Amino acid sequence: MNTISALAALLFLLLIIGSIEGKPRQHRDTSDKEGACPSSNSMFRCGRFVCPTVSGCKSDYDCPGAQKCCHVELYPSTPIAFRGLWCINEWDNSQQNYSRQLGQAFFYNNETFTLNFLDNIQNTWINHFISINKTDNQNTYQIFTDTSKGSSVYVNRTSCFWRRQISNNDILWGQQSNGTCTQTFEIDNSNESIRYTRNALDCHYVDDENTNEILSNTPFENELLQFDQSLSNTKQNQIVFYGSSSIRFWSTLENDFSHIPLDKINRGYGGSTLKQCWQQFKRIILPLEPRILILYAGENDIADEGETAINIQLNFREFISTIRRFFPLIPIAYISIKPSPSRFDKINEMNRTNHLIREDIQHMKNIHYIDIFNDLLTSNGTPRSELFISDNLHMNENGYAIWTRAVNNYLHMNGLISSSAIHCEISFFIFIFNLLAFFI
Repeated sequence: MNTISALAALLFLLLIIGSIEGKPRQHRDTSDKEGACPSSNSMFRCGRFVCPTVSGCKSDYDCPGAQKCCHVELYPSTPIAFRGLWCINEWDNSQQNYSRQLGQAFFYNNETFTLNFLDNIQNTWINHFISINKTDNQNTYQIFTDTSKGSSVYVNRTSCFWRRQISNNDILWGQQSNGTCTQTFEIDNSNESIRYTRNALDCHYVDDENTNEILSNTPFENELLQFDQSLSNTKQNQIVFYGSSSIRFWSTLENDFSHIPLDKINRGYGGSTLKQCWQQFKRIILPLEPRILILYAGENDIADEGETAINIQLNFREFISTIRRFFPLIPIAYISIKPSPSRFDKINEMNRTNHLIREDIQHMKNIHYIDIFNDLLTSNGTPRSELFISDNLHMNENGYAIWTRAVNNYLHMNGLISSSAIHCEISFFIFIFNLLAFFI
């Protein structure tokens, strides 16, 4: 057969494959995806997992991925540059420094942001974007909002504000008056102008939904502030490792998982407890919108705080509930508490904690337990000291090699980094090559 005939045969084969792949998947027309549509008075009216009816959907299966078809208004999501926690600060234009904190702002990933002012920090303003217009190449935004909770000056009315992000990532407030915009952005040259910043030290932060919970009073605030500051330069939808110092000291993450075509983001800090990781989740992890979340925490709860296995289990449940509120479907893996030689006297409580969390995870969807406990023990049931550095608490490269294998096994077994698609493509091209060789 000549070359033209071979190419015709190849074209025919590709058309057949294309027609098979192009057939739409059949779905039921009922709205039965997991989750619930937000109520009209919800703090989050239109989030990532909502497909509004204004987009033309008639059922959940008219919507992509995990989105549900909901009767809600469509609002813009928060610009990535804005997301997360900010200090609202006065800027002294004459001295060129931050003069005093006025409050805090927290920008969720959807269209919601909250404000808490120090003069009445218990009162959380709840605001929603109506439209966000980037007006130039200087990161200038004209923003229209409405406020569902806050000052009567702004509640139930459309307000307009100018914001501009500058080179140090501060966000300037433009000239304005009670939510009325000027024609263009005008820099506030008054002696005390206002800006959102992550560069001011000693800012006071609370949980905007539980204002009795202070976020900035941990020994790790400097580390957390660095995470805040890095948000502008960190990609979303990557694999995130979150937890205590055993995560922080995992300095070889990028090399250990170099075969994964995602950034490996390390968000381990200090000697944090599982409870602190839960409390700081919205601040540290939420803006990252992780594609996969790997957790390690709980060891310090037992060793440093004297927590019982039951209390840690309860905090774990609350922690997972918080994650699932924002990310209903992302894969989550919890690495079991490790048996550190310096904490061998606590090994029974650590074992009990691991057992309770493992039991809980068996009844949770898309959450997995990575058991590294026994791999770090000798045949006599004592910690393998050769896997730890001199403090007998943190692991050396041999210890992390065990963790790497365990996490890789989890990722492969759950199809999260399966190479089958790549192998399939290679096999297909080999098949085509052999087919051409046969015909020619």
